[in-house]
Amino acid sequence: MGTIIINSDGTQTNERTGKTIPPQPSEYHEYDVAADMWIDARTLDGVKARTWDRIKAARCMAEAADFACDGVVYQADKDRIVGATQLALMAQAAGRPYSIDWTLSNNTHLTLDAAGMIAVGAALGAQVAEAFAIGLHLRQQIAAANSFEELEAIVWPARSDV
Repeated sequence: MGTIIINSDGTQTNERTGKTIPPQPSEYHEYDVAADMWIDARTLDGVKARTWDRIKAARCMAEAADFACDGVVYQADKDRIVGATQLALMAQAAGRPYSIDWTLSNNTHLTLDAAGMIAVGAALGAQVAEAFAIGLHLRQQIAAANSFEELEAIVWPARSDV
């Protein structure tokens, strides 16, 4: 078993070889005293799992991003939009009028009728579906990757402004 000596200047020395240990190349590297070198301790499966976690987080952000419907920008408040869309559908099915005042992403207000609210719900649904389609495509890339470099290159696509 080897020992690492911590010098007064903060550098480290491999006691067995007497060589100064170079800085840790990344947080994933562990120093192997016997081999006198830094070893990348990651596994391909582990990096695939972390890459998928990173993509899922980006997917959640994409789902929650503001979206446009009929030239107006809305906040992606799923619970409120789904609830209001259901009420609009029920009113429409019963032949009753429906109206709701909605706060937009820029904090202005808009009054929507049933058809308008249903369109907002459909636009949000389309955004969520697109995010899942992108996530599925990226997950397939992750599964097919054979190196850390390939996995690091897999990123969520940049979003164009709404």
